[in-house]
Amino acid sequence: MSKIRETSPDKIYGKLVKYRKGDCLSIDCNNGFFLAVLVSRKYNKYYDFTLLEYYKKAKPNISDFINGKFFGTRFGSWEDLIYGVNVRMIQCKYVDNCKEIEKIGDFLLNDEFKQDGYAYLNTIDELLNHYTNELPIRIEKSKNAEKFPDLAFVSKHLIEFKVLLQK
Repeated sequence: MSKIRETSPDKIYGKLVKYRKGDCLSIDCNNGFFLAVLVSRKYNKYYDFTLLEYYKKAKPNISDFINGKFFGTRFGSWEDLIYGVNVRMIQCKYVDNCKEIEKIGDFLLNDEFKQDGYAYLNTIDELLNHYTNELPIRIEKSKNAEKFPDLAFVSKHLIEFKVLLQK
């Protein structure tokens, strides 16, 4: 069986894509609210979107990312800590043509984070549905992790965005 090779992070079928790893996006949910999303990478014909804890009536700005928390988890131990980003994969073609999505900035991300899970989505509505269903779970698990640090690994958390940034 042949392995699927990863394509260029900047192209699909020779055509440049609109967004890159580290881009910070604002998504207009068409209900007066906005989501904040990090492009954690581009894989083949999909963008990996990592959601931030942000659903407000104002577009997110760069400081909302820097001071925010993303959907992720921790792996390892406190001495050997690795972070994982939760990913929702959406086709580049859909995202590049979606007028509700706008780049607001970008960051250089370190290469020390992993993917903690993924699923394929087709639309902004599906992304919003995932956000509203997942956020209460992540808030509760993050509170539990603070109370019981030994149990703070391999679970759904909200993690400080700053840990993803290149130093």
